[in-house]
Amino acid sequence: MPSAHNETGKEGSLLPRILGGSGADKSDYPFIVYLQNASDKSFCGGSIISDQWILTAAHCIKSASPSDISVYIGQFQYNPDPSKSSAVSEVHNHPQYDDSTMINDISLLRLTDRITGKKASTIDIDTSTVGDGTQVTALGWGYTSETETTPSTDLMKVDLTTLSQAECGTKDTKFTGNDGARICVASDNGKATCPGDSGGPLIRSISGNNVLVGITSFGTGGPGQSVTVNCGGAGMVSLFTHAAYFKTFIDTTTGGLRKIESTKDGSNNDR
Repeated sequence: MPSAHNETGKEGSLLPRILGGSGADKSDYPFIVYLQNASDKSFCGGSIISDQWILTAAHCIKSASPSDISVYIGQFQYNPDPSKSSAVSEVHNHPQYDDSTMINDISLLRLTDRITGKKASTIDIDTSTVGDGTQVTALGWGYTSETETTPSTDLMKVDLTTLSQAECGTKDTKFTGNDGARICVASDNGKATCPGDSGGPLIRSISGNNVLVGITSFGTGGPGQSVTVNCGGAGMVSLFTHAAYFKTFIDTTTGGLRKIESTKDGSNNDR
């Protein structure tokens, strides 16, 4: 789901926002970040999966160079201040990412400096079966209504339920089931993700711990639908890149994931 701007030419309407959601308790989600792409003048979300790596959507990055990207860590209100951003040293879009179909919509950003800070922590990638009818939660600072043109100041969340291939396949012909490359949820009930939420985390709780299931990618009303179709409107679905499906790409690119280290006194330093 594109960030600050809409795109045409995809398989549907790409209009992601946290619609029908609620305010998120910041202390529950220390793994979420937001990022700005100066090349596209857009903003997106992301997830801390290692002490030096951010996972986001490839459509948030496209051809941007590392110097174009600013990452904001441990800041739960959307209020970009370049002096408080973290620099990116490497950008790794999936080599088979297709901007016309949103296939392989996943990107890894390597930070120049390792993350240290009690306001930030890593999130583990969920490698268990997703399946149909699974309760998941999307997070982001995206628009909160169809008429908004600026991001939400506060971090928002929305609870969603995964759809079956029979329910979603007619809307997204590339969807093969929730344990494939994409995860599909209904977004025609007034709850959805929208611009600004792109690249952000789709999570669920397992044994009381939040785990990363997916990456916000795009929303569609079906093949050929125009961008005038409202996000969260009748017949809409939202699609997420399934993080575990791309575990080999993640492991090969990062060389292994490391937790954020604590200081000798057992606490993390403030950024």
